[in-house]
Amino acid sequence: MLTIVMDFAGQSNIHPRLGRLFTDESTLAEVAAAGFLDEEIESQNLALLTSDFIAVAATDGNGWYSPTFSAGVCTLVAI
Repeated sequence: MLTIVMDFAGQSNIHPRLGRLFTDESTLAEVAAAGFLDEEIESQNLALLTSDFIAVAATDGNGWYSPTFSAGVCTLVAI
């Protein structure tokens, strides 16, 4: 299961935004792979920004990430 939530109360037009991503099937390395989130972003119609911070909980631990984009592909980079 993969869940990403970006829209929290009070975040409208405020940057940086905070998001949460939970997966009980993937490791932190898999989450940080280029394109890992692309299908989820499209299916949820998410508008991730490079100024966002995303707290990630994966099968092998937790971490903070920031999205980057190259040629339309999203990659989460550990911060």
